[in-house]
Amino acid sequence: MLLEKIDNFDIFRPKMDSSKEVLHAIATFTADISPSFPYVNAELGGWDYDQANQVLMLKLSEGKWITLHPHKIAIRGARDMEEAQALFAWIQGQINDIYERRETITPRYVSQAGLKIMEILKLLPMTNCKACGYATCMAYGAALREGEVRLEDCPPLWEEKYREKREKLEVYLQSYGWRALDEF
Repeated sequence: MLLEKIDNFDIFRPKMDSSKEVLHAIATFTADISPSFPYVNAELGGWDYDQANQVLMLKLSEGKWITLHPHKIAIRGARDMEEAQALFAWIQGQINDIYERRETITPRYVSQAGLKIMEILKLLPMTNCKACGYATCMAYGAALREGEVRLEDCPPLWEEKYREKREKLEVYLQSYGWRALDEF
């Protein structure tokens, strides 16, 4: 087991705005969990992975993040103490499980943060039909980059005449480990 013992676990309100209704948490430990990062990134679709500084950010939902450092885990945006503790237990379990299975996982050293909105836009139908719920394909593309929508939310993309664009878009997104937020 890579991460067994936690030395300190603090839960607090954001210092810049203590009136916010969310909590942050930081767990510190002596174990170095950074060897798990490329595998966690591959399995959980890390939002941003800085290999040089050994930092992996996971975007769970709007405003909810988990940031992994070699000797620290930071949680941002928990609703309450129970959720902060549950998120920490979840990520601790994920780190240990994924690291144990690392021989069967292809590590990923890129992240979703590298996705370019203009590259996504080039591969969308550009109909601005609003069927996805957004006013423009640009707005849908931005939401897609963030993982807030799925490819299936764009009906024209599934028409035969856009099949080649859709397939290229799928490959492009997959190359960065893209996942919709609801896939967690």
